[in-house]
Amino acid sequence: MTKPSTSAIPSSYCRYRSPAGRQCRQLVCTASLGLCEKHAGAQFASRQPDDFRKILTHDTDEFTTAMGIHNSISELYKLLAADLISARRAAVLAYIANLLLRTIPIVHSELDPNSSKDSVRIDFGDLPRPNRQQPAAILAESSHSS
Repeated sequence: MTKPSTSAIPSSYCRYRSPAGRQCRQLVCTASLGLCEKHAGAQFASRQPDDFRKILTHDTDEFTTAMGIHNSISELYKLLAADLISARRAAVLAYIANLLLRTIPIVHSELDPNSSKDSVRIDFGDLPRPNRQQPAAILAESSHSS
């Protein structure tokens, strides 16, 4: 009597790997994720990108006010805390929100140039800046230190 084959096609196994590098031996439950039922989880199977768009863009004032961007970031935080969105995607969206937030004063000054007499100054925080001293000053500075 022959034994029935218990081997499965390698791609039919869960793609999850433990921190030690061992692959899960369970069979895939959904081909699109490539994960078993345990590792796929219900939250991954039920995710709908349109739902996230609705959540993240609700009550945002078209991202033209700081409060609108704040509302979107707070919803983003809730999605991330509930593990409904990947940390990588949340980081990208938070970065875009930061850019939007920084450009609000510039956009307002362009729309209404008479609203403020001072030019809008963009603060780049603590980014490294090039040394703009004259070459002679740089040489003199280096000769004093030696």
